[in-house]
Amino acid sequence: MKNSDSIELLRECNSGSKMAVSNIRNVLDDIKEEKLKRLLENYIHKHEEYGEELHAMLSANGIATEEPKASAKAMAKVVTSVKLLADGSVSQIANLMIDGCNMGVKSISKYQNQYKDADRESIEISEELVKIEQHMANGLRRFLS
Repeated sequence: MKNSDSIELLRECNSGSKMAVSNIRNVLDDIKEEKLKRLLENYIHKHEEYGEELHAMLSANGIATEEPKASAKAMAKVVTSVKLLADGSVSQIANLMIDGCNMGVKSISKYQNQYKDADRESIEISEELVKIEQHMANGLRRFLS
């Protein structure tokens, strides 16, 4: 299939997309603002579609995909819960989600640099995730106050 850098880059994108879905789901029950809730549900759907595409690509070539580390998911949930206990406002939720988007962009950029021998198709696919994260952050800005 692809070289090892391509495979690893796609695996990291798959894991990052799953982490995004998990983090968004962590806040959905705390959201009272319907427009924000709909926006985040839309981005769950976008991340899931993206992840399904990656999973299919990797699986078709006999490459296993992994879930994000349980410790990373648990830590994200704890941090989010603590921050929302202190301030569960719409603005705080948007702020947390924007931070997550920025972290996603940073992580994918790091992996693009780390796996510099990844093929063009893998790099383009990773750029799709960066665009999803950037669009999500842009959409969330209107909820900041």
